[in-house]
Amino acid sequence: MANEQQTELQDLSADELKARANSVFEQYKTLIFGAIGAILALVVGIYWYTQLYQAPREAEAQVELYRANTEYQRDSFNLALNGNSRTAQPGQANVILGYTGIISEYAGTDAANLAHYHAGATMLRLGQPQLALEFLQEYGGEELIEAQAYALMGDAYSELQQMEEALNYYNKAADHTDNDALSIHAKYKAARLLEYQGNLAQAKEYYQAIMDQDAQLAESLGVDKDLVRLP
Repeated sequence: MANEQQTELQDLSADELKARANSVFEQYKTLIFGAIGAILALVVGIYWYTQLYQAPREAEAQVELYRANTEYQRDSFNLALNGNSRTAQPGQANVILGYTGIISEYAGTDAANLAHYHAGATMLRLGQPQLALEFLQEYGGEELIEAQAYALMGDAYSELQQMEEALNYYNKAADHTDNDALSIHAKYKAARLLEYQGNLAQAKEYYQAIMDQDAQLAESLGVDKDLVRLP
């Protein structure tokens, strides 16, 4: 059948081919123009969302994140977390949204995602481990920060006396990154937790693993002394 159609087309003159092409176009022009319109609408929509909507929001959110982080570094944890926008007067300078404000106002931005991590860390500093977990569980992104988030979740579970979960997240943090410093600090927290639970043999295994991974860093943490101290 295909060969017959090919032979038929070869037998047509140029004018006849043009007429047939025009006929096919007229038959399907609505579908063709619809497809082209849909593609153009998609391209314009993507451009508008990424360049004219999301990019300015991301820039604004990053500024707010910088302000909140500055307050955190000053140990102004409540201000870093909640900001002062709720109590500020219109036109007042130095208005800070805080991490929770960034999450609320700039949802979908990288800054809002990162604000979940910082809010979780701040909640831990404020003695709210359960709330810290709720924020930290919402973060997902860059490997190093995600590993630190897992370690902080281990701290939160430890404060909640949920030791198995704490150990699980310390191990998860250690395995999640190739950064030796982060990995070793997570393993060290796991070893201390095991020692606190009275599981001295397993704690010693963790200390030895740390020594094998980086003896210099291990010694700076006193792991060599821990190995001597444990039976």
